[in-house]
Formats: sequence, C-alpha cells, structure tokens
Amino acid sequence: MNKVKKIDLKLGIEMKALIVYGTRYGTAAEIAEEMSRVMKEEGAEVDLVDSKGLKNFDITPYDLLVVGSGIKMGKWTKNALNFLKNNKEILTSKKVALFVSCGAANEEKSRAEGQEKYLDDVANKYLLNEPVATGLFGSVYDPEAKHGLMYKFTRSFIKKELEKQGIDTTKRHDYRDWDAIKEWARDLVAKNGR
Repeated sequence: MNKVKKIDLKLGIEMKALIVYGTRYGTAAEIAEEMSRVMKEEGAEVDLVDSKGLKNFDITPYDLLVVGSGIKMGKWTKNALNFLKNNKEILTSKKVALFVSCGAANEEKSRAEGQEKYLDDVANKYLLNEPVATGLFGSVYDPEAKHGLMYKFTRSFIKKELEKQGIDTTKRHDYRDWDAIKEWARDLVAKNGR
C-alpha cells in the first residue's frame, strides 16, 4: 500500500518532522505539543516523542528534528541530551532546531546568557552542524509543584526576586510567550520545508 505524504498545496510544503522533548514538570512538553499542533496546521507531518526511555529510535525518515528540554538548575534533561549525543553522526545529515523552556528567558537581562548557555553551548557540544533555529522560551513559576531539594533551597531566592517585581508568589505564573512559540513553529515549517 502506498504511504500518502501530507502536502500543503497552498504553501507547497512537504515535510516530515520529529519533535523530541525532555521535561520534568510538563512545561517543555506543553511547548512541544503546541509546536506539533501548529506545524501540522502548516502542512507538516509531525511525530511528537518524549525523550524519557527513548532508545534506538530511527530518525532517518525525518526531514527536520526539533529537540528541546526544560531547564532545571541550569541543566537540560539527561534524556534529551542523550538523544542528541546518541544521534550525533546522523544529525549531520538533518536539519535540527533546538529549544528550551527556562527562567533565563523570563527577563530581557538574562536572555543572552540563556541563549549562550542552554542553546549555543549545547549545539556546539552535541551537533556537528549549526542548528537551523533555536528557541529560548520562558518558564512557569508554580509554588505548588513538587521539586527536588536543590530547587527548594534556591526557591527562596527566586521568590524574593519575584516579590521585588511585585509578583504574587502564592500564584502560578506562566512566562511562556505562546504567540512567539507558535510563530517559531510556523517559521520552522516555512523555512525548512522541501
């Protein structure tokens, strides 16, 4: 039986994309889900995969790989990094985009540092080619979320900073710019379709 490829005749786009994400508390997963939805609307065929427990996944059929992670205590999730490391050689023949959800994106003064540390440095270490795009997206402050001991230690510093800004630290705050995330996903399809 012939496999039908999805083609957007209006845009002339034919693309098969894989989005692999690492998440601890769901923030990066929600971003990846929205990217998948938007990219499908734009005519791409998209598979969405959690990097947790992902081994020996065949990435050869994909035209574009989007790999992302939530950042906690300055680090990508181990599984998302392992995906990049384990597929380093084959990624040289693929278009790759990277994204993160992190607190560094919440304020303009820390965005450049976040871009360098969480995207540029990771690309330099794990990719042999330059990524086609990088996305630095905000995080979620949730006082009810269950975090580890180190986060509990640093949470008092985060809480004080938020309070200085006049933010109610008893409530959940979503710093992700959903319009920017959607636009980034649309651009991935528009600029990387065949």
